[in-house]
This record gives sequence, C-alpha cells and structure tokens, in this order.
Amino acid sequence: MPESYRMDYIMVPEPMTMTIEAMKPHWALKKFDLWGDSLVVFRGPIDVKPDEIIDLKDFKSGTVFPRGELLHFVIEHFGDNLETGILRQNILVSIAEEKLAHRIGDARKILRWGDDLFDEDQRLSITAVAPTIVSVKIHLGICIDPDPENGFGGISEYSLDPVELGEVIGNQYRADMRRLREKTWRMRP
Repeated sequence: MPESYRMDYIMVPEPMTMTIEAMKPHWALKKFDLWGDSLVVFRGPIDVKPDEIIDLKDFKSGTVFPRGELLHFVIEHFGDNLETGILRQNILVSIAEEKLAHRIGDARKILRWGDDLFDEDQRLSITAVAPTIVSVKIHLGICIDPDPENGFGGISEYSLDPVELGEVIGNQYRADMRRLREKTWRMRP
C-alpha cells in the first residue's frame, strides 16, 4: 500500500504578525522547520502594504485590511498550479464556514460568498492564493476582533476560542487533503 499523505502542521502558541513574507516559498520550512506541504496556524494582526496585495482586483480597488487580531492559516502545497490552489482555498473556506456555523448555532447565519465569510453584512475573513516558483500558497485570515469601521465582524463577538477553532479547521483541512490524495491511488481506471 502506498505511503499515506502527510502535511506538516504547527499551531503557533504566541501571537505574530502576518506579513507578505509568509506567502513566499519555503516560509514554513525556514521559520518552523516544516518540510513539504505545510499548514501554519497563528493569531495576530496583518501588516501587508498596499503594493504587496496579491489579488490585483483588491490592489486596484484599494482594499482595506481589518485592524486587530486575526486567526491566520498559511498553507503551502508543492507542485500545484494556481487553479488547484484556488480549489484548495475554497475547500479551506468551506471548512471554516462549517466549523463556525456549528459553533455559533442558529443565532447567526454564517455565509460563504466566493472565498470570503460573512455574518449578514459583516465580513469575517480575508483570503488570498499566490503561485510561487515551486508551490502554491494559501492564506485565510478569520477576524478575531471586530472592525466595524471597515465592515468586519469578529469571532470574539461569539465568545469562540480562536485556538480551538484553529485546531478544528486545521485538522479537518489536513484530513481532507489526505483523503483527496489517497483517493488518487484507490480508484480503478
């Protein structure tokens, strides 16, 4: 039987700032000694300059990032093209939607609109996908602190534990990626 797919993972205990450096190839290897496909989860603010914005539509429209802390997921998949990375991003955002909705219950309606999460008219997330020369990088930031001035809600409004939420989203994503990879060698032609 082929070797099972493995994705290196770390839940960083101390807060850190999300910068554009995290979207460069081998960032998780250099910073955390994670080899191969990897997932790094941490909390902290985002500090990406306007000229560093990856999404050209966001760049042209002058997108504003939320102030305060976010729960960040930084993923690297080697050998993927951009389209596959976008599909993986959609899986990650769908998992986050499901886990948030389950924890919040019927009190609020969490919606996924494209690659973003919303609670009514308040945006709860930011996300990006970037190709590198050797991999595809995915970032999902779920707002912990609300920033109503810029149209963002935050999971602190629901009294959710960001560490627990990060663990369940990260574990589900890794399990889904493992099952996806295993299906490629389990199916008959």
